[in-house]
Amino acid sequence: MQAPAPRIEATRLYSDPNARELLRRMLTENVLLEPVIGGDGRVHYLLAEEVLGLEVDVKGWIGEMVEQAILRKASSRQVIMCPAHMRADPMVMVECLKCRSKTSVKRSLVEHTYCGYIGDDSRFDKNGTLQCPNCGRPIRAQNELRVSGVWYECQNCLSKTSTPRLVFVCKEGNHEFSTADLALVAIDAYSVNEKALVELRNTLLLDPELAAMLTGMGYEVSAPAKVQGQSGSVHSLDVYAKKDGETVALQVAVDTKPVDPSAVIAFFAKAFDIKPNRAVLVTIPAASEDAKRLETGYGVSLVEDFDGSGVVRKVKEVLEAATRSA
Repeated sequence: MQAPAPRIEATRLYSDPNARELLRRMLTENVLLEPVIGGDGRVHYLLAEEVLGLEVDVKGWIGEMVEQAILRKASSRQVIMCPAHMRADPMVMVECLKCRSKTSVKRSLVEHTYCGYIGDDSRFDKNGTLQCPNCGRPIRAQNELRVSGVWYECQNCLSKTSTPRLVFVCKEGNHEFSTADLALVAIDAYSVNEKALVELRNTLLLDPELAAMLTGMGYEVSAPAKVQGQSGSVHSLDVYAKKDGETVALQVAVDTKPVDPSAVIAFFAKAFDIKPNRAVLVTIPAASEDAKRLETGYGVSLVEDFDGSGVVRKVKEVLEAATRSA
C-alpha cells in the first residue's frame, strides 16, 4: 500500500535550506538527532542547533518534523529534573537517615577468600597497599576478595544504613529536592523516518552536487547560503554562486505533486531583492502549468526533474545557454 502524501506543511519543511541541510547530514553521516545535557542544565540537540541556528526553536522544529512523518522517535530515556527550574543536571547527595548530615561514606564488607576473614574494606588498606589484616597476606588479584555487603556510614553520628536517603541539589538556586519531588522527563533521540528516506535521498544530495558543478565551472559557491538583499533583509538560498561579477541564485522546491505557483512567487521575492544575474528554481517532480506561466514574467528559470537524478545536468545546460546568449 502506498504511503499517504505528506501535507502541504511538509513541503515547506523540505524546502527550507537549513532544514534540508540538517536532514542531508543525518543521512550522509548516518547519525541521529540525540539529546545531550548542556552546561546550562538544559536539553540540547547540538547538530540541530549548529545547522538551524540557536535562534530557532529546535524542539518545535523537531515536533513539526515528527508530525509530518519526516522524523521519527528512535529511542527514549528518562532524566531527573529539578521540579522548579527543569534543569537536568542536579547534584546527587547521600543524606543520613538519623541526623540528616551529608557526610556519609560508603563501606563494603569484604571477605578474604584465602583465609576466610571478613571485615570492613578500610581494614585491608596497609599504607596504600592491600593486605589482609588477619593473615597478613598481600592482596594481588581482585578475585582474592569477595564483597559480602555494602552500607553507608555517617561521619557525623556514625549510624549505618544500607539504604540512605538520596537528596538532589539544583545548581540554580542551590535548593534541595527529594525523590518524591523530582520531575522525571523523557528525552528522545530521532532518526529520519523510513517512509521519507527515498524522497529525501533523491533531493537532499542535490545541494552538494550542484555546488560541486558550479565550483567546476569556476564559481565561488555557498551552499546553503544567506544573502543580504538591497532591502537589508537576509534571504536563505540553497545555493548561491559568484564569478566575475555574475551571480547565480538556486532554490529547490520539492512536493509530491507538480510544484504550485507559490514556490515561484516566493523565490521571485528573494531574487527581486538579491538581484542575481541568473535565478534558477528546481522543481521536483515538476512545475504545475500555473507555475510555468509565471516563469517568463518573473524572470525565473524553471528546471523540472522527476526524481532529481538529472538536475545537475539540466541546471548546467541552463547556465551554459544563458552564457552563450549573453
